[in-house]
Amino acid sequence: MPSNEDKSREPKSSKGKPRQVRNTIPLGKQDVAVYASPKIAKALAEVTEDMTIYHGVRLAQVMEAVYMQGLKDGARKAFGVIDGAVSKAKEVVPYRNPGKPSRKKAG
Repeated sequence: MPSNEDKSREPKSSKGKPRQVRNTIPLGKQDVAVYASPKIAKALAEVTEDMTIYHGVRLAQVMEAVYMQGLKDGARKAFGVIDGAVSKAKEVVPYRNPGKPSRKKAG
């Protein structure tokens, strides 16, 4: 059995740099946190460096539009996958008319 000392050991290798960087964008009375790669974080810092209120509002509108389009694209992709699976299932299952089944003749 491993002792308690073995569990408290530090990992041998470091995890490295984080892949996502938190960026805070001041928008009026609140700050918005944006998590992005370091490359995008640098670009965002350049864009927000000399930002006025007008440019801040415009940036927020653009970011909201991009976010909403991403939601629509994601939903479109999900529904496309579901529709494809339903159409494959319909091909496998034969169609049967609704209602009481007809009697088979005994004979």
